Amino acid sequence: MSLRKKGKEIKRLISAFEIEAAKFHDIKFSTYFITSNSVNEDKNFESPNHAISLWQYYGKMPRENAFDIYFNNLKNSDLQWGVRGAELSSFGIIEGESCNLFVRMAKRAGSLFNENEAEIIKSRVLKEFCNEEIGSENIIIFVTNEDKLSIWLNYLLYFISMTYPGSDKLTRIDPDPFSLSLLALEQILDDPKIEKIKGDSSLKKLESIKFKVAFSFPGEKRDYVSKVVELIRPEFDKDSIFYDFDYQSQLAKPSIDTVLQNIYRENAELIVVFLCAEYAQKEWCGLELRAIRDIIKAKEVDRIMYVRFDDAKVDGVLSIDGYIDANKFSEAQVSKFILERLSLLSE
Repeated sequence: MSLRKKGKEIKRLISAFEIEAAKFHDIKFSTYFITSNSVNEDKNFESPNHAISLWQYYGKMPRENAFDIYFNNLKNSDLQWGVRGAELSSFGIIEGESCNLFVRMAKRAGSLFNENEAEIIKSRVLKEFCNEEIGSENIIIFVTNEDKLSIWLNYLLYFISMTYPGSDKLTRIDPDPFSLSLLALEQILDDPKIEKIKGDSSLKKLESIKFKVAFSFPGEKRDYVSKVVELIRPEFDKDSIFYDFDYQSQLAKPSIDTVLQNIYRENAELIVVFLCAEYAQKEWCGLELRAIRDIIKAKEVDRIMYVRFDDAKVDGVLSIDGYIDANKFSEAQVSKFILERLSLLSE
């Protein structure tokens, strides 16, 4: 049964999560990433806590014995922590006194999705690791956790735009998991479908692509930005637009900060920056802005287009800088302005 036929259950879950969100539980949701080269060291988690494997990129393996190696490691693994030997593993960590309550509620939320919907959610997590390196002698193996809790946490990460991971740190996800689940469920109730991934589905390595336009924005403005992206997408060939959801699998790796800065500084013809209070607060927006400010320093200002949602102060952006007012211009109008600017840059 699809989400469209589960309106009553979605409403029950909304009511349950609304009650818990109103209690302001001291609870945290974090993602934790381990690479095959990670140093084995203890991480301090608050007690009580609950950890679960979300997905693993197992790596590139010789075709003739790949599955023998994988299944041998599978037999000798504690599956709460995934399969031994993976190159990159992602875990969800819930910490706080009410973590067991959240886990029970999240499992029920994860049960909303039928097999096809769950498969689409999983496909959003990992899609195209090292596609250029797949050849006749090698195959790529990655796995996702089938547990209902894992499916729900992966959906929440998709819902808020997954924070780019580091190799040795916990990445805190805000808001708290009860409130985040409430927001996600309300969205599902309004639009009860899980769409297959749209986008470039690139087979090229991200570092080697030369983009016509790249978008820099906080997750809070994704709805507006995504509409702009979809409006301009038909005007370009594949791999012309840098929009993070099109390249999620390639962004899910350590040291992505250097890749992002290179995209914005060297590999994008036009950078469209969506400025607002949230942009000023986000760590990753700040990292992208460093590359953008270097473009300005090099007097390549025609490569920058600002779109503003409010008057919030953003470091490096001055009152004399021109911008498009997102409160006055629709997504369709902004997309037209982007195409106009690119046309002028081509001339």
